[in-house]
Amino acid sequence: MTVSLSVTEIRNALRCPRLFALGRARQQAVLFPVGASAMGAVFHRLVAAFAREPDLSRLGRLPAASPVDEIARTLSSSLLRLLAAELARSPSYAAMPAEVDDLAEALREFARHVAGASADSQLVPAEAVARFLAGAELPLEFEVEHGGGSVRLAGRIDALHVPPGGAAEVVEYKLTDESGEDLDRAQVALYRFLLARAKELDAAPVILRFRPNLTVTRLPARAADALVEDRLVPLMADMVRWSVDPKSAPATERHDLCAACPVRTACIDTYPDRLPPRDEPPAGATRPRPDPSGELYETAPAPPVARAPSRPSADDRAAAAEAEGIRSLVLDILKKQGVAHPTAPPAVVGARLIQIEVSVARGSVAAVERAAADVEHRLAADHRLTAHFSKKGALRVFTVARRTPRAVRLPDLLSARADFLAARPGRFVLGETTDGEPLTGDLSDPSSCHLLIGGVTGSGKSVLLRAIAASLVHYHSPAAMSLTLIDPKRVSFGQLAAGLAAHLHRPLAHTVDQALPILDELIEEMEHRYALFDSARVQDIDEFNETQSPTERLPRRVLLVDEFADLTIRRPTRDSFVDAIQRLGSKARASGIHLVLATQRPTKDAIPTSIKANLPGKVALHVISPIESRVILGAGGAEDLLGKGDLLADLGHGLVRAQAPAP
Repeated sequence: MTVSLSVTEIRNALRCPRLFALGRARQQAVLFPVGASAMGAVFHRLVAAFAREPDLSRLGRLPAASPVDEIARTLSSSLLRLLAAELARSPSYAAMPAEVDDLAEALREFARHVAGASADSQLVPAEAVARFLAGAELPLEFEVEHGGGSVRLAGRIDALHVPPGGAAEVVEYKLTDESGEDLDRAQVALYRFLLARAKELDAAPVILRFRPNLTVTRLPARAADALVEDRLVPLMADMVRWSVDPKSAPATERHDLCAACPVRTACIDTYPDRLPPRDEPPAGATRPRPDPSGELYETAPAPPVARAPSRPSADDRAAAAEAEGIRSLVLDILKKQGVAHPTAPPAVVGARLIQIEVSVARGSVAAVERAAADVEHRLAADHRLTAHFSKKGALRVFTVARRTPRAVRLPDLLSARADFLAARPGRFVLGETTDGEPLTGDLSDPSSCHLLIGGVTGSGKSVLLRAIAASLVHYHSPAAMSLTLIDPKRVSFGQLAAGLAAHLHRPLAHTVDQALPILDELIEEMEHRYALFDSARVQDIDEFNETQSPTERLPRRVLLVDEFADLTIRRPTRDSFVDAIQRLGSKARASGIHLVLATQRPTKDAIPTSIKANLPGKVALHVISPIESRVILGAGGAEDLLGKGDLLADLGHGLVRAQAPAP
């Protein structure tokens, strides 16, 4: 049996076998290079169009030995005219200005590369460029034998360059970064293989990467041939099997692909077993995607489906039984300590905590308070239960950690508050309260327009930041919500960045030197927006956007920093950072610019009063001491938190305890 495979399908199978299998099951190749910039397909289409019908009229006026820069400028003009026509056809590009700028620069770099290669030929520029482009978009096909049969392999190379008197080169153009280098090498190695078999041409494999500046990678011929023989031919045999039985295809080992996958919904239907990179946000967030024709369109997550009440799960029943047992223990200990007739309604069972609200006859409240320490001690010593006593109005409350916590899932919280979150950009999810309700916030609220988050290593701070970022973008397109991420630890946002790529205003930043210019740019943007508001005679971003067409509305911009203490501890950057935070904190809310700053060092040195005063929303995870709790919240309590996402938040309506979503 002979099965036809394309080089694009093999590239997809290298990334995710299920991506290939689903494409076969749907009888269509998945053309989008998953995980890459959406502009890569546009670049290839524009370069291919230029190669088919090159506008060489202006080049015809240039003599032989013309300067490379002059040839490049002429080619750039033609390519950028094609880009302008492309942008005019689809308003969706307006949501991706940074990527469009990079695409334009990549086209200029391509023009410089062609100009340099053409100038070396000693021909007049028009003829040299025409010859250079003659090998573009070359189709190839060859039948490959394997143990179970044969595969008809087909592909279309970006370019075949045969310089006068030089060795042939098979060339691939890429706009992706080096994270896909292994895939790019496999692809160009396959094209070398096809040229050798179908055309009997020995061509050196070359990758031209535009990011947007050009870098050139040349593969040794022996390494390329070994890659085909040892890895790609066996993979083709596996692909034949997956094409017959799609459900046998294994999941990808890469966790950065699912969030941007164009067949994610079909994957969920075909492979229902839980796969966190695919099933957890930001996968499914609203973002521009290209269709097979190359046009961009926005996709939105499916609206939450109303579910009929179900019978309690085994977890719920076990938690209820555990809570009843702890309630009885608390009441028994109180009685033994001389508290008269203590009572408590059924315990409130949360994801991580059980709350027992004790009430007593008039005059016995003081006795409960005296006995509280003994209750905590007995539960810990005799039953290994962590308990905490607190006052809640007229009630006295014992909060006890569950032996087996229930994981809080971000998708459940997003579905439960879908209407609230989708109604206006800037709304977010923090977690689930001890009463079992989602805890949400709103950056347009003056009480929570900027957030200060503190907690020691292991408290769940980075996981909480990822949940906030994912919930901000989940129901809003990049035209409405734009994020900037600073990750000095280089581990907090790495995998998340792939899913948020369309919503990122700029690439992920890591260093102090990168952070300060970002703050300066936000201040400039804030002042620019207020000038627009003044001209439009409006007071804030919401009023301004109501008066604008969809393509002219301003997105809310949110800066998330996972560890800002380096900027306040180091003397050279402290004053500049504090000044910028004061300006943005005091003025930026109405302009739609917001700060979410987190630190694992919640000390007075790391969080000066001027910063704390300008970040009204406060979130504390576990800290070491009451002093650190007061630095964040202005009150103690965070030192008693359990870690791993257990938090106290003050978003302007008093302290609330909650459990952040699980990673």
